[in-house]
Amino acid sequence: MTEGRPTISGRSWMPALLGAAILLGVPLGSAADDVDPGGAVQAPKTDWRSDPGVRRHPGSYLGGAVGYANLRAWVPENDDHGDLAIGPLQTWMIAFRVGDAFCEWFAVGFQIDIANNTRGDEQIGLFDLMLDVSFYPWKGLGIRPSVGLGLGFASGKEEWEFGGGGPGAVALAVLYEIRVTRLFVLSPVVQVVYIGGEEFDAFAIFAGIEILKWFATATG
Repeated sequence: MTEGRPTISGRSWMPALLGAAILLGVPLGSAADDVDPGGAVQAPKTDWRSDPGVRRHPGSYLGGAVGYANLRAWVPENDDHGDLAIGPLQTWMIAFRVGDAFCEWFAVGFQIDIANNTRGDEQIGLFDLMLDVSFYPWKGLGIRPSVGLGLGFASGKEEWEFGGGGPGAVALAVLYEIRVTRLFVLSPVVQVVYIGGEEFDAFAIFAGIEILKWFATATG
């Protein structure tokens, strides 16, 4: 060794490199934390139940509903008899739904409602095919107005028959989503349906459970 010209041995390079790495902010330990013992990189863990992005991500849905319905019908007043009311009749009502969600709070689809019941001399049957628009203003709360084609029939005392209960139908439903799995939803729902026709008008109040299966897209 020559005096006045210090040299660095091979072992003295390690402290110098470690100090440079710390100054440069190199995450020496982070790479090891993200790799499991098998060598695979671990993705960040997230819970879909706390992720609002999976509640109603864009995609299609298919489902239906079943529940209790209260049916009523009115025959307009004419020269032969006064205003005639038929019902109320209590029965089961079923519905089918299909459509797409375009964003977290907005979906468009179609629904079919079917109900029929007889009590003594009175009978009411309803069928409608409607376009529905669903809004989700807050968390799982949904509001769904619908409009479309409605058909039906009603009969009362003295065998008066009144058919052709269309062609107009409107409805309004309020529901709340309960997500069972990431793509499977149960929703308590209440819906009011009105069918206005040439020979009679019908009204139904429906309360039941709606079941929807969502289909994942490339983005979720």
